[in-house]
Amino acid sequence: MPVEIDYLGEGRTDEIVARRLIESVNGIPGLSYLRPQSGTGKSNLDRRLNGLNKGAALGRRVLVLRDLDNAACAPELLQRLLPDRHPNLLLRIIIPESESWFLADRDAYASFCGVSVTKIPKQPEAMGDPKRFVLDLADAGFASKLKRFLDDADKRGVPRWAALAEWNARFCETVWNPVRVENIGQAPSLSRTLMRLREMIAASCP
Repeated sequence: MPVEIDYLGEGRTDEIVARRLIESVNGIPGLSYLRPQSGTGKSNLDRRLNGLNKGAALGRRVLVLRDLDNAACAPELLQRLLPDRHPNLLLRIIIPESESWFLADRDAYASFCGVSVTKIPKQPEAMGDPKRFVLDLADAGFASKLKRFLDDADKRGVPRWAALAEWNARFCETVWNPVRVENIGQAPSLSRTLMRLREMIAASCP
């Protein structure tokens, strides 16, 4: 019987990532706990973890995605954020942010952005600022499709960070394949997340 898993991310793009991850392991995306009207980002997500943990203890299964960004290391951050995590709540750290998981789908992301795959790093999780790297590709004229999109967004008064989030959301919804990224093997934190999701589903099945 399919297992339903609720989800939460820092923003809309991470929410889509969470749904795609759940679907890729044959789970069913359940409730989204994203509440834009109450604020998004890491601080808002962190404040909600204890409440989600209590819900998990009552039987809800939840996937929470949070960026590592400038934190020292994922295990230390996990322990600090939720030391008494219930097994039904899967808190996973994206290293360092969702752009690294998109870049790890090298050929697909290169084609989507209109850039040569030779410009895409082979170890995106080791990058300090993948988001800045992607924007720099467009600014340098290497990513033709992305540059046109950002230029149009600029004319509409959309901030570049928001335009890039919209671009990545489109990529995630229409092209990105988490299992393909897992098979490529260039995003270890994604591979571990899929493994934990499969374990959660297996533990939920009679």
